[in-house]
Amino acid sequence: MLQPGSIIIKIGDPMDYKSYPIYPLFFQLFCYSFSLLLLAFFLAAVTSSLVSYLFMFLPKKVYQICFRLLDSLDSLPDVLIIVFIQLFIVWFFKKTDILLFDIYTLGDEKIYLLPIICLAIMPIAFLTKHFLFQLREEEEKPYVEYSYSKGFSKAYTVWVHLFRNVWIHFYYHIKPIFLLMLSNLLIIEILFNINGFMNVLLDVSSNTPSAFFIGMLMIYIPFFIVFTLGAILLKKWLSGEEVSS
Repeated sequence: MLQPGSIIIKIGDPMDYKSYPIYPLFFQLFCYSFSLLLLAFFLAAVTSSLVSYLFMFLPKKVYQICFRLLDSLDSLPDVLIIVFIQLFIVWFFKKTDILLFDIYTLGDEKIYLLPIICLAIMPIAFLTKHFLFQLREEEEKPYVEYSYSKGFSKAYTVWVHLFRNVWIHFYYHIKPIFLLMLSNLLIIEILFNINGFMNVLLDVSSNTPSAFFIGMLMIYIPFFIVFTLGAILLKKWLSGEEVSS
């Protein structure tokens, strides 16, 4: 632990493993895996915002049907959804000879698009339900009627006024979303045969405890700093809003 650069990690089958120095392999894998996670997070945030915004303009019956479908999607196991997508791509390839996405990696190959989409599906369902719940609550507040009385359209009021308050609540759900996506990242790496950080971390957890400890610190420290700074900035922003009001 005093010389982390000298740590050797063992990756692969216990009977046929390969040895690598922890540096720079750990950092390369970390950058790849967490680029998937961050891109999936931004995709989920943008998509769920747009979907929930469009939901607000649906007729009541259509809204209820769509919400039930969304609720059903949210209740499905992550593995089932990912495997279903992979099977669909294989079936489509057999029927049309067109490969929509790469569904498997070999060696040091890197794939991005499909793992990012699969990693974003559950957060999209979770965030959309959260946004819709918050939007319905905000819609009943007096400032909404005041906005309408000023001649602002529903589209403007929802996007500018309602979503501004919804995004405040969104911050408080980042941690559970992060934990959800972190656990799903391991599933993604296993199902897509990705030689990623979480997969390697699982390997070294049993044979190189010191490397596992360093890997956990690499996950914990950056996100602890981000969440702490986010809480400080949000607190200052909210206190500024109270003073201005």
